[in-house]
Amino acid sequence: MKVLKWLDESLEESIMVVLLVAISAVMLAQIFARYVFNSSMSWPEEFCRYCYVWSVFISLGYTIRRGSMLRVGIVMDMLPAAISNSVKILCDAVMLALFAVFFRHSLLVVDNIKNVTGEISSAMQIPMWIMYMCAVIGFALAAVRTVQSLVNGVRHFKDKGETTIEATIKEARAEVELAAQDNKNYGAAVREERE
Repeated sequence: MKVLKWLDESLEESIMVVLLVAISAVMLAQIFARYVFNSSMSWPEEFCRYCYVWSVFISLGYTIRRGSMLRVGIVMDMLPAAISNSVKILCDAVMLALFAVFFRHSLLVVDNIKNVTGEISSAMQIPMWIMYMCAVIGFALAAVRTVQSLVNGVRHFKDKGETTIEATIKEARAEVELAAQDNKNYGAAVREERE
């Protein structure tokens, strides 16, 4: 049960952190090799590009789970709760259909590259179907997260959600409190240093 909870809460975020760390480590190694040993490696640029593309597709599910997809919240806030929730459910259903279509076509592309063209990357010499798997996995995760959002929307259909303005004010207050706490801690550290 803990594994499923972790997968639900942290899967995409963990993958994106690993990709970011990999990009940073490889680029640091490339800089070190170039300026210390005067010898550049041929593959880091391609590796980092592929990691970046993977992180973009993985972030689809993450943004859906966090509810941070682009939308016009102010317009939705002006509608009655029942209409607003209906529009959200309709949008989730349309997104689910799109992700299903994108998933299917990305599978076809990967299958074509793997079994027909056999393309390999120029610098790392890895099969390109591995690179294109990011679309398959990204659209699958996005579809799963959209189903979760759809089920949540149906389950809480009668609830009046937090408005965009309320969410913005809540976030701003949290940031102000965090900044005030940081200033307080900094002031205490300065006073201790002087004494």
